[in-house]
Parts: sequence; C-alpha cells; structure tokens
Amino acid sequence: MASSDRMTRVDVDVVTNAYVDTHCHMDAVLARLNVDSIEDYLALADAFDASSTSTFEGCVTVGCSSASFESTRAVARAGGDRVRAAYGVHPLSAEEWRRDDVRARVRELLTSEPRVVAVGETGLDYHRLPDAGPEAVAAYKLAQKEAFAAQMALANELNKPLIVHTREAEEDTLEMMKAHLPSDARVHVHCFTSSANLARGLLEAFPTNLCLGFTGVATFKNGQDVRDVIAQVPLDKILLETDAPYMAPTPFRGQTCHPAMVPRIAAAIARVHDVDDSVVFEKCRANTRRVYGI
Repeated sequence: MASSDRMTRVDVDVVTNAYVDTHCHMDAVLARLNVDSIEDYLALADAFDASSTSTFEGCVTVGCSSASFESTRAVARAGGDRVRAAYGVHPLSAEEWRRDDVRARVRELLTSEPRVVAVGETGLDYHRLPDAGPEAVAAYKLAQKEAFAAQMALANELNKPLIVHTREAEEDTLEMMKAHLPSDARVHVHCFTSSANLARGLLEAFPTNLCLGFTGVATFKNGQDVRDVIAQVPLDKILLETDAPYMAPTPFRGQTCHPAMVPRIAAAIARVHDVDDSVVFEKCRANTRRVYGI
C-alpha cells in the first residue's frame, strides 16, 4: 500500500488496529535518530515491530517555538498525507508571543501551509518558576497567560483544534479555558499527567470534543498516578500520543521515543480498562477523527 493511501484506508474502516501519533516533534526525532528524512523514518516505522498487528497511519508533528517552525514545516511538507502539522507557541517560549514577527509567522503557517490540523501547543507551565521574587513570578505567569489566551482566540477564529500543555497550573488552566473556549471546542490536552480532579473538570466543561492524550508515562513503573487517571477517563475521551522524542514507553526507556512505539501505550491503556488492545485502537482512532478530522 502506498503511504499516501493510509489515511484514506482508515477513513473507510479498512485497517484494523490503526493509530495516529497525535502529538510528536518529528524534527527532533529525526535528529536524535540520525535519520536523514521523514521518508526514511516512515519506512523505519513500518518495519519497527514485525510482530505487531497494528498499523501506523501517521502523526501530528508540532512546531511550538520560533526555533522549530521551519524544521517542522520541512518535515510536514516532505511527509505527505501521513504527516500533519500544528503550530503555536509553547508556554515555556511565551515571551516569543510578544514579538510581532512570531505572531505573524504562526498565523501564516496556520493559514497557508498544507495539512495543518491544529493550533498549539500552548498553555501554562509553572513547573520551574523564576527564583527572583513575587514580581518576577507574576510577570512570568502573565506572559504565559497572554500567549495562551491569544492562541485560544486564534483557534476559535480559524475553527481549528487547540493543543493544550498544562503542568502544575491546573486551576489557572481550567479557569482560562472555560473563559476563552466554547464548550464544544475541539481540544487535545496533551501528555496528561495532571490530577483526576483536573481531568474531571475538563471533561465536564468540554463534554463534546475534548480529549486527553496519554504518553509512554502510562507504561512506567512509577506511572501509577497516570494509570489511576486513565482508569477514570472514558475510552472515547482518550488520544494516543508519544510526545516524541521524549518519554519512550517501557521496554524502550532510555531510547529516543518515536511514533511506532504507540502500540505499547495503547496496550497499557487497554490493561487499565480491562479490554482488548483492539478496542483501544478503535476508540482512539475515532477520537482522532473527531478532534483533528484525520
């Protein structure tokens, strides 16, 4: 089967155990794997696990800083129908949003590049606050909030899904999303490692089209907190993702993570929900269509 046919086959439910890695950074994956091109990676991915019954349909690669816009664009353009893209400004790069050229470039990429499917990732990250007094902390948080609010408005304007990053900022994240997004917004809260309380709050506030993404952390020995959250999230609200090149699932820990490792994450979710892996693949593939339209 030609690579350009893969998305079409899934859309008519021909392929079983099919998946899309809904969040990765393929420019960084290629660099870390020392792979020359996205075409070479796709061939590697197709041959990655000969014993697997799953089918890697494609991925969403994310450019979320000025340093990654052009490399993400190059990968997305070369990847054909198996590679979709998202562009935005990550909260740890939020100061960049204050630059006219960065805001203009994000808008240009979102509106002119082919196969763009989402705005983001954006959001709030309070994991490492400045150690320079309360005024510096307040300014740091304000920059993130301004960038987050503006990108939510952009997603609304362009009618595109929003990719949200949240870390140690649960109350502010939920409050801002409720203030700036309609309740039927298409949202992917990615790499979810937050509390069950936040998961419930998000699903209650956005009951139609919000999904939580889970990564290789679900397979870690010390990932029980994440598995406890997964147990409380319905399968029709879960997306499969790697956040590659980070957090390779067991048994690949310590290696460069990449999209072909998603089946290990699906298997971990299936164990938590006590269902066959095929059920997770089917549900999550349908969720990907609902949120991203792919």
